[in-house]
Amino acid sequence: MRHAHAAPIPAAHAASPARPEPYPAIYRNLMSTSLLGTVYRVGDDADTISRAVEATLEDRSTYRLYRSIVLAMAGQRGEEREQLQQRVDSHPEDGAGKVALALTLLFEGDPDWRHWIDNVLATSTDQPVRQAAQGVLQFLGRNLLPAVH
Repeated sequence: MRHAHAAPIPAAHAASPARPEPYPAIYRNLMSTSLLGTVYRVGDDADTISRAVEATLEDRSTYRLYRSIVLAMAGQRGEEREQLQQRVDSHPEDGAGKVALALTLLFEGDPDWRHWIDNVLATSTDQPVRQAAQGVLQFLGRNLLPAVH
């Protein structure tokens, strides 16, 4: 069984009988368990589940973005930062990748996080990605004007 993406259906649409859910409940539970296991540093089990989840996805990129953010939240630095940087370098139009990279840098205490948020706000036309970037700034209570680089 292969699934095209890792984004769940919003709760408002989950009850709608006209739109079937993209994943069985057990599959969503595995994704959640892997991400929570990462946060709670149950690394071996979380990695095993994550590999199983990724093996079923046609496009692993969205799930990997989520996992990279969770790894950064858990203070687990590693190759995820480099993977995100490579993704952004090879796909400069990928605003979601830039926001994920910014969050990873932010959690690591790297001041370059702001560059990627400003870049998304200056270049992206993808409204949900722009909202995510704005949300980071609003959460931090920072000025919404771009920083001078």
